[in-house]
Amino acid sequence: MEDDDKADRAAVQHEMQRLYDEATALVADTWPKPDTMTWQPGCGDYADGTPSETWNIFNQYKGPTKSSPEETAERVAKMWTDYGFPTKVIEDNKIYPPRKVVSYPPYLTGVREDGFAIVFTIGENYSDFRGYSRCAPIDPDDPRLPKNW
Repeated sequence: MEDDDKADRAAVQHEMQRLYDEATALVADTWPKPDTMTWQPGCGDYADGTPSETWNIFNQYKGPTKSSPEETAERVAKMWTDYGFPTKVIEDNKIYPPRKVVSYPPYLTGVREDGFAIVFTIGENYSDFRGYSRCAPIDPDDPRLPKNW
């Protein structure tokens, strides 16, 4: 990655948290604590050798939803499109339970070049959210760095 692609850690974490909070609030008020909410490697290094990582959130909800899966998925798609992540609702009947899917970039196409991707699925009594922030330089105090061993 190019050095000028370095994103601010706090900004990308805040952006992903906002997308998660707003999408899940449309489903139900009782989501459990996220299964995964952490910085993870996988972005590669910048041209100057600085390692980078992505802020990931994954969570599932099982139970009744505020609105129908179709209506909720349409609301999430509109919200994300309004935020500059153009998307539309598709249906995936090959997963169980069958779900409506809202994804940016388009479903099953991977992540953007900067590491960003968001996927929301909803079906009968089930929903999940998967998000990967833009890549950001690793925390210089991270204990995984050799200089901090």
